[in-house]
Amino acid sequence: MKKTLSVLVVLMVVSSVVFARRMENPGASPSAAVVKSGSTFKLYYKGSEQADVKVSIRNGSDQLIFSETIKNVEGFVRPYNFSSLPEGEYTIQISDKSGRQIEKITYKQEKDEALAHLLKVAGTDAKYLLTVSNRGESDVTVKIYDSSNNVIYNKTEIASKDFARIYNLEKIDGDFTFEVSDAKGTTSLRR
Repeated sequence: MKKTLSVLVVLMVVSSVVFARRMENPGASPSAAVVKSGSTFKLYYKGSEQADVKVSIRNGSDQLIFSETIKNVEGFVRPYNFSSLPEGEYTIQISDKSGRQIEKITYKQEKDEALAHLLKVAGTDAKYLLTVSNRGESDVTVKIYDSSNNVIYNKTEIASKDFARIYNLEKIDGDFTFEVSDAKGTTSLRR
């Protein structure tokens, strides 16, 4: 619902800008907006009439990364996945027969955190169940820190499927933190 509302708001803004530009200057450049969703950037385009639209993506060094021409359209929504590109500044240039528009974007990779959960075992004072969802054939490293941020436990486990282990923390006074990491990221769980 939230995503649909966001798309509608973007489309209303783009349409308003198109209408305002066309009223002021009938030969104005195309109207476009870019919305980031994870490692994907969605390009929303709205022209005044059907035309061929060229989309070019360039990196911070002005090198052409990608280019395509979309034939005979008045408007479209197009996703561009940046997950295989390095972090940095990029420009998306949209050109049609009435002009061009340049959108500057910044791509930063988002950390994919391990899916870990920590639960206190019912009926005990200091036992905790750590579960890590199926992450494929990869090592899972579990570190436990005391309230002074000293490592009191550090072990790497091979977790080909879901991983679960009960830890007895009766010798720890105060708060502690579990840090679970694998090849895809790190999750910290505090108690």
